[in-house]
Amino acid sequence: MPKLPFPQTATYLSVRQVTEVFAVCPKTVRRWIASGDLPATKLGRDWRIARADLKAFAAARSNTAASHVL
Repeated sequence: MPKLPFPQTATYLSVRQVTEVFAVCPKTVRRWIASGDLPATKLGRDWRIARADLKAFAAARSNTAASHVL
């Protein structure tokens, strides 16, 4: 099992953690959120992405590596 940038029990992930999983910049993750492709919840100034939503997002994009890890 690869080392995850977040605890195995994490329910919600930050934008930074998502960038590490998908190897993209934070701006890309925020674009996915703004377009509605990636469901997220705003807490103050920060976004949190549910792990289940992220797994579905990865599967929909045919990113089997990321969906398997999540």
